[in-house]
Amino acid sequence: MKLWKRTVLLMLVTLLCALIPVGTLSLYITGKRSLNNAAETYGRQLENGKVLLEQFWDNSKYEQMSETGKRAYMGFQFRRCCGEGMALIDRKSNAVIENLTDYKVVGLENLGLKDEGDPYAYKIQKLGQKYLLLQLESLSRPEGYEVLSVREVTGLFAELRQTAVCFLGIYLAVFLIAGLFIYMMMRRTVEQMEKLQEVAEKQELLMGALSHEMRTPLTSIIGYSDTLRHVKLKDEQKDRALEHINREGKRLEALSGKMLQMLGLYQNHAIQMEMTMAGDLLNHVIDMEKEQAEKKAVHLKMECEAFSMKMDPALMESLLINLIDNALKATDAGGSIWVKAYEKAGKKIFEVSDTGMGIPEEELGKITDAFYMVDKSRARAQGGAGLGLALVSEIVRQHNGQVKVLESSKKGSMIAIMLPV
Repeated sequence: MKLWKRTVLLMLVTLLCALIPVGTLSLYITGKRSLNNAAETYGRQLENGKVLLEQFWDNSKYEQMSETGKRAYMGFQFRRCCGEGMALIDRKSNAVIENLTDYKVVGLENLGLKDEGDPYAYKIQKLGQKYLLLQLESLSRPEGYEVLSVREVTGLFAELRQTAVCFLGIYLAVFLIAGLFIYMMMRRTVEQMEKLQEVAEKQELLMGALSHEMRTPLTSIIGYSDTLRHVKLKDEQKDRALEHINREGKRLEALSGKMLQMLGLYQNHAIQMEMTMAGDLLNHVIDMEKEQAEKKAVHLKMECEAFSMKMDPALMESLLINLIDNALKATDAGGSIWVKAYEKAGKKIFEVSDTGMGIPEEELGKITDAFYMVDKSRARAQGGAGLGLALVSEIVRQHNGQVKVLESSKKGSMIAIMLPV
């Protein structure tokens, strides 16, 4: 498993470990609050019953009664003052009088109902599928008796279970949303890091290739300049040497310019998108390349549909110039180059085709590699460095487009730049 995926998993486990105790505590607090509220309500009813029973109790009359009369009097007063769900308990924890609907008191040992610090102290007793809330109050009259309150709170526990299900759903949703967010953020971060690493690797390869590529013309320039300095040459030989130095110097100048452009593209320094008319772009490019085409006696033609799109005009201009330069290098005198712009299948397409030497099928996958040249001897003779299509490819990538070779044969080639609308 990749490191970033392990990190996401660890973060999710940490989140889960945080949510479980928080959820449990929230559920406990909610349940405790509900039971305390019920205990307070039933506790007040118990307290009211106790107060009334002590108030209406006539001890002198009670002492003069027979056992049967005492029992009848006690039952009358208890039912009169205390409502349903209560029982009168004697010293031996036996129920003397019960006003219970579905229950019978069988013993109160070890229930722990006495709590002097809490007037509404209670105990929860489970009876089958039911839950009972028990409370106890001591009586001053009749002396030696206590009033027991028995209330069913099964509904509260049912609500608590529903609350638990709701909490579980909420926390599950939070966990999934947070997990998805963490995953997406980590994935995006990793992708950005991978892109930065890829750019750094490309720059490293590019600089290595540049040093190698520049060594040849520099060696040539140094060699011819040393010859001019130390060897007596005829005028014709001097002219050839100077011409060679001039050609190699121009090649170095073009190479360094394109290298700077490519480095700027890799670092995203040069991207300035604006709405541009395709016709204006093509007219400007044709005007710039017309002189070079005339020097080689190559016909440069343009066809353009009327449309505009968001682009970096300077980069797109550089892209088309590089494609036309490559076409000029591959096309002999009397040949033709067409530059077209049109819309098709929801895409904006810029197309450069020529009647030159074409690109061999086995070379098609390499043409966008930096410093790659189809015909090295011909390209070097015309000042090429193999960076043109690599630069084109990078500019297209910055515009989220594609470079496609639509046709390539000995009769020429056709390269299309397909950009999204």
